[in-house]
Amino acid sequence: MGIWERDKNRGIELTGKTVGIIGFGNTGEAFSRLLGAFNVTLLAYDKYRYDFGGRYIKEASFEQVCRYADVISFHLPLTDETRYMANEAFFDRLRNQPYILNTSRGEIIHTPALIDALATKKIRGAALDVLENERLSAYTPAEKEQLDFLSGHPNVLVTPHIAGYSHESYRKMAEILIHKLKL
Repeated sequence: MGIWERDKNRGIELTGKTVGIIGFGNTGEAFSRLLGAFNVTLLAYDKYRYDFGGRYIKEASFEQVCRYADVISFHLPLTDETRYMANEAFFDRLRNQPYILNTSRGEIIHTPALIDALATKKIRGAALDVLENERLSAYTPAEKEQLDFLSGHPNVLVTPHIAGYSHESYRKMAEILIHKLKL
């Protein structure tokens, strides 16, 4: 407190960077619209959706996202196919030392592989709104150690599963459920 360290806290701009979106459903597409104003190259990969590229979105393969992205954001449901998609092999594919964002499901990223990627500088940092285990009271000693590492890392941001969780979104979720019940 009371220390003014400008250079140590200098940021990196998104403008001119390549952002990879893995999973181009509702949230991936909404995220792309938010990024449209930042003058970034957007690469989007979705195994089950095609022909969605357009004015500022380029459809890409998984490998292209890994090769070219400066930021990779996950927007996937948790399935047997997506569980631990970001594993050791995924982090080994990365070429631009990207930042990793996960606001989808915690088990998309294998935490030990993420920690290794941070330690070996395969990635610059991570923003995690979801964790493999979000019941902190049920943590094993190993999970507690992993969370301590991530929380203490200067290039990691951990939030309590709040992305998109606003007073307005809570009401919208209820309205959608009511609409579905009426069908």
